[in-house]
Amino acid sequence: MKNMLLSLFTCLLLAVAAQAQQAKGQLDIQLNKNILQPGDSLFIKVDYKDGGGQILNQSLATLELMVENEEGLRTRLRWPVINGQASGALYLPDSLPRGKYTLLAGLQQRFFEVIGEIKDDRNSGSIQAMLLTKTGEWAEQEVPVAPDGTFAIRNWLFEDNALLAFSGTQNNNQPLNIRISTQLDSSYAPLAVAGRAFYIGNPPSAVRQTLNQPVEISNAAFADQGSVLPAVLVRTTAKSPAQQFNEEHARGLFRAGDERMLSIMTDPSALSFPNIFSYLQGRVAGLQIALTGFNGGVARWRGGPVTFFLDEMRVSAQQIANIPMTDIAIVKAYPPPFIGAPGGGAGIAIYTRRGGEANYLPANRQVFRVRGYTPAAAALNMSKLSL
Repeated sequence: MKNMLLSLFTCLLLAVAAQAQQAKGQLDIQLNKNILQPGDSLFIKVDYKDGGGQILNQSLATLELMVENEEGLRTRLRWPVINGQASGALYLPDSLPRGKYTLLAGLQQRFFEVIGEIKDDRNSGSIQAMLLTKTGEWAEQEVPVAPDGTFAIRNWLFEDNALLAFSGTQNNNQPLNIRISTQLDSSYAPLAVAGRAFYIGNPPSAVRQTLNQPVEISNAAFADQGSVLPAVLVRTTAKSPAQQFNEEHARGLFRAGDERMLSIMTDPSALSFPNIFSYLQGRVAGLQIALTGFNGGVARWRGGPVTFFLDEMRVSAQQIANIPMTDIAIVKAYPPPFIGAPGGGAGIAIYTRRGGEANYLPANRQVFRVRGYTPAAAALNMSKLSL
C-alpha cells in the first residue's frame, strides 16, 4: 500500500510538472529553408507558444540567438519580442565556412532597460538622459532619481550600439558620478529555449536527414554573468574628431582627398546659425553662397553649379537648408570638377551625427556605450562575438 501511494504521489508530481511546463510555454523556430547557399538569406521566425500551440502574448521580451558552426565559431544576436513573436533575416556572405550550423534561441522575459545609480549628489530629483544611435537618431527624456540615488530607464527600442549620455537637470555644469548596467546584458534564466540546424553548401545525404531533427539545448547555454558598464573615456588623439568621423563614414568617391572639411561637431558657434548655408558664407575659398527665402540658399563655385549630398545621397538645396545644425557632424566641400557631380561641377556633402562617436557630445555629460538589438536584416558574421 505504501509503495502504491508513493507511486501515485510520484505520478501526481510528474503530472503537475508537465502541466507547469506546458503553461510555461515553448519556442517554435521556423526557417525559410534549412539548406542554403552563400548569397542566400536565412529568414527566421520565432513564436512563443503554449502547450496547445497558441501564441502567448509576451508583449515585450527579448529573444537571444546564438549561431555556432562545426569549427566552434559562435556569434550572438538578439531581437525584440513583441506580442509573442520575433523575426529577422540573416544574409549569408560568401566568406562563411560551408557546413552545418546550429541556431539556438532563448527567451529573456525582459526588454531593454538601464538600471543606474548616482554616487554623489543623490538629492537631485532627476537627471537628463540622451540616447544617440548610429543612424543619427536621438531621443531624450528626464529620468526621476530616487532619494537613494537609483534610477531606471525602460523600453527604449533601438538597433546596434548607441551612446547613452547623462547630465544634470538643475545644474548642467555639475559633473555626475554614475554607474549603470543594462538588464539585457545581465545574467538571467531563459523562460524557454529551442534549437534548429541549417546547412550552408551541399550537405551529404547522411547530414541532410538530420537537419529536421530536434536540437538538444539546455538553459545553461545562455548563462551570462553580466557586468557594470564603464563610462566611455574620451582621450586626446593625433586625429581630430572630424578626421576620425570622416575616416569611418566617408566612402568611395567621397574620399577625394582635395576637399575642404568643416567640423560642425566641435564648433560651438555653428549652433547659432539658422542653417548650413548661413554657416558656409565666406568659409570656403571659391564657394559663393547667396541666401534665399525659399530654398535657404543658392551655391555657386567658380560660376558653376554645386550638387548637394546628404550622407552621400544626392538631395535638393531645400533639404539641406532644413537640416538642424545640431544634427550635422561635418561638411565636406569638393571643388570642381568633382566626379560625383553632374557636368563636372562642385559638390557639398553633409554628414549627420551618429551614435558611434562621443567627442561631439555636449560637455559635462557622462557617456556610456550601450548595446541595443540586432538589426532585423543583418549579415551573419561568425568572427564577431555579437552583432
